[in-house]
Amino acid sequence: MNKYLSKLWEISRKPERLIIGLMSGTALDGLDIALCALKGSGRDTKIDIREFTTQPYPDDFKKRLYSVQSKETTNTRQLTLLHSEMGNLFGDLVLRSLKEWKLKPNDIDLVASHGQTVYHAPAEVEGEVHATLQMVDADHIAQKTGIITVADFRQKHTAVGGEGAPLAGIFDDIFFRDEKYHRMLLNLGGIANFSWLPCRECNQQGFATDTGPANTLINEAMIRYFDEPFDESGKIAEKGKVHSELVRYVLLEPYFRKAFPKTTGQEDFQLSYIEELMKGHRIELSPEDLVASLTAITSQSIARAVDEVIGDQPFECYVSGGGIHNQTMMQNLKERIPQAEFKSFDDLGLQPDAKEAAMMAFFANELVVGEGFIVPGITEEKIHLGKISLPG
Repeated sequence: MNKYLSKLWEISRKPERLIIGLMSGTALDGLDIALCALKGSGRDTKIDIREFTTQPYPDDFKKRLYSVQSKETTNTRQLTLLHSEMGNLFGDLVLRSLKEWKLKPNDIDLVASHGQTVYHAPAEVEGEVHATLQMVDADHIAQKTGIITVADFRQKHTAVGGEGAPLAGIFDDIFFRDEKYHRMLLNLGGIANFSWLPCRECNQQGFATDTGPANTLINEAMIRYFDEPFDESGKIAEKGKVHSELVRYVLLEPYFRKAFPKTTGQEDFQLSYIEELMKGHRIELSPEDLVASLTAITSQSIARAVDEVIGDQPFECYVSGGGIHNQTMMQNLKERIPQAEFKSFDDLGLQPDAKEAAMMAFFANELVVGEGFIVPGITEEKIHLGKISLPG
């Protein structure tokens, strides 16, 4: 028998597993690496984030990633090379982090890698399949680190009829649903999504959905006009003036008329699309006003989603993702969603910046030791997420 298959069996029998979760978001700011200790499985899972770091990408590598991410047309050779190179880079960054934490690869049971989303393509017409592609060769991670690696978590979701996103609803329902209080867990990454978690005692069905852009359009504008990767603290948006007509035109676009729950990606929301819309309506804006308007698009689209699917019932709101550092965006959300009591994500016992990397560790743990999940509205039988790559 392959020695790593035997090792997988041993890992599944351990009372606690050390799993490194890896997340690379659409902002391309670096690799989030979370060292997690997990006990149990399913609703009995206990997770403790022992260490967390974000390892930045080299500038040239970041530019190459940007050239293939969410593009209708791309360089196939470049995409193929990046798939393997990213595996080697992830492996190197894991080893660097382990050295910083004074740990060895043999101390770790599994690596769980989300990869880099290249393209998200939910079906547009009946009969099409839902599809999503995350780039990173897990075999390269496993070979570089010597650690069994789990990746491709979204593919089984699409294989059984889901859109491959958002996956956070599964994780959030298990760890953060409260007995008495309604909660919304809002993630402000490149794309905004939230998990609606009605209190357990009210016996309502929760769900997860994307709402539209969060930081992706803002970041694109900041790179082009200010040579900065993001709007730090929302200072540029604060200086600018919102063009209400541009915001209204964007919110009339087809995605926002789709029924919830739904998914989207950077494919639907790129700066070139905004510029075409501005040209068609003869709108000219200063860079500051453009960033302010893009920030308003994010906050208003989220507020509209909340009004449509949650209404005016009060709830606790916990926010994660890079958008939590944008004070202008956060203030806009608080003003537009007055029924929400915004609370610190730290109150839930989990670092907000580490959440998505920890979620990957959780899915890997469930694949190896758990019974899997039922995906409401999609599956009646439990499924497992992820594929396993063995070293050697």
